[in-house]
Amino acid sequence: MRFYICVLCCCFYFNVFAQTIRGKVTGPDHKGIALVSVGIVGSNTITVTNDSGEFELKGVNQSGKLRFSHVSYQSLDTLIKDELIVRLTPAHITLKEVTVKTIPTEQLLKSALEKAAKNAAFHHYGNAFYRQLTSLNNKPFQIYELFYDIDFNPQKIQGWIARQTRFAQENQDVNFTFNNLSYLTFSLAGYLFREKPGKFITLNSIPDYNIKLIHYIEKDEQSIAVINCMLKSPKKNEFYANSLFYIGLKDFLIYRVESQIYHTPMKFDRAVIHKAPELSTIVTFKKNSSAISILESVSTKLFLPLKIKRTDLNVSASSMLLVYQLNDELKTQQFNEVVKNTTDHKTVNSITYNADFWKNNPVVKQTSLENSFIKLMESKSAFGTMINP
Repeated sequence: MRFYICVLCCCFYFNVFAQTIRGKVTGPDHKGIALVSVGIVGSNTITVTNDSGEFELKGVNQSGKLRFSHVSYQSLDTLIKDELIVRLTPAHITLKEVTVKTIPTEQLLKSALEKAAKNAAFHHYGNAFYRQLTSLNNKPFQIYELFYDIDFNPQKIQGWIARQTRFAQENQDVNFTFNNLSYLTFSLAGYLFREKPGKFITLNSIPDYNIKLIHYIEKDEQSIAVINCMLKSPKKNEFYANSLFYIGLKDFLIYRVESQIYHTPMKFDRAVIHKAPELSTIVTFKKNSSAISILESVSTKLFLPLKIKRTDLNVSASSMLLVYQLNDELKTQQFNEVVKNTTDHKTVNSITYNADFWKNNPVVKQTSLENSFIKLMESKSAFGTMINP
């Protein structure tokens, strides 16, 4: 009898403390909101919503609370349920004077970058998840998924260790891959961009940009200034970025950077690039207890028209990097440096595929396109090998 009571208690414990929480975050128009931060209150564990506003968290204590936050919406706390439909209220947008003393736009941007530079020496450590989906002529072709331990600061990801990986691709007549797009994502995971190569917003390059205040987002905790930065005179074929910065007017922290990046240098064996690639990125940050911006997620979308063996290809690749848990105990590890010649292909080959690990993963909820492709690859037993199914 005691045995059965024990078993029932264990089952109850599991049901209460190890729930999988799924849901969707929408706005007043009922459309899903992408890149909403979904975190367990009092925990370092978070996820973000996918392009459809969907999210998933595993191993959640059902007696706790979830916090939903997005720079353009009012934050919301709610009790945890198995299935959640959460509707966020848009933050009020205005160009009127705010309650704090108005700061000249260029000075506000400079102050935020100076604060970020001051905090650049602070390294943070965490667990991260990366997914990359490549499509050829609008048809899903290839997927990479990797779990990392990472070392990062406000500038970029400084080091990485791959823990679990998997890869699969469809058979097609053409052999093509973005085999180090994760390097690009890593190198763009911050707002203190390097001076070379390319032209990005830094303390030194501010005079080269037209800096304009778009509007204020009035939130309960503080107003956020949205600042547009457009390069004044881009040179022909110059590698540069035009960016939107979301900056807190009280704490001078950067919470979000949206960039359009032009003429990204790329070379492919046996492929001719028709025109310059189109690359857009969204980087989100959250504030920690020390009032320092912490990297939360990096989303990239890349479009590239190519010709391979007289075949025209419209190539698109989307990626998401999420720092889903902070963990200072990782700092004693020996991290790999972020360098161009580190390829996803080699990384996947270096780690034995663990099918059990992936059964109830990943941390980031898939979009419907990703989910259908993953199921197709699983049905072909394609994961765990670099050989086409």
